[in-house]
Amino acid sequence: MSTERYDTKWYMDSGCSRHMTWKKEYLKDYKTLDDVGNVRFGNIETCPIRGYGKITNGQFTISRVAFVEGLKHNLVSISQLVVGTGNAVTFNNQGSVITKEETNEVLLKSERNGSMFPLNLKPVTGGQSLCLLSKSNSDVSWIWHRRLAHLNFKDLNKLVSMDLVRGMPALKFDNDSL
Repeated sequence: MSTERYDTKWYMDSGCSRHMTWKKEYLKDYKTLDDVGNVRFGNIETCPIRGYGKITNGQFTISRVAFVEGLKHNLVSISQLVVGTGNAVTFNNQGSVITKEETNEVLLKSERNGSMFPLNLKPVTGGQSLCLLSKSNSDVSWIWHRRLAHLNFKDLNKLVSMDLVRGMPALKFDNDSL
């Protein structure tokens, strides 16, 4: 399958019934499912749904994203993004903003491109959330321990394994010197 024909951007789509991608490699925790159904484009073309996963850029995660074989664009369903999630999406001439309704925390901002609202979302690729870490040296462990208000090493490792801190090295932290 040649990827030149396929789009790598993610588009907000108000008519889309579910989040969908053409590229299985974008999905984390991907699960292949048999006989899930098809997606219809317009009135003619249908493509099979092969399974589901989630996409993340490290700070923002979209769950239940369908891998649709034959799709040529990555689509984010506005209704699936909002209903029952506590998220809100607003659009204006500049672009779109996804926020948490309760706190008004901005989760993701994107600029408008013509009549389209592509998301500024470059997914972290990789299948299962498998955490293979090399051991950090003692200096690096203690630097991160101090940076994060003397957080214990077990919780430092949890932050790394769950990708919760931007810029934190993917290492296993240990307190060898105690």
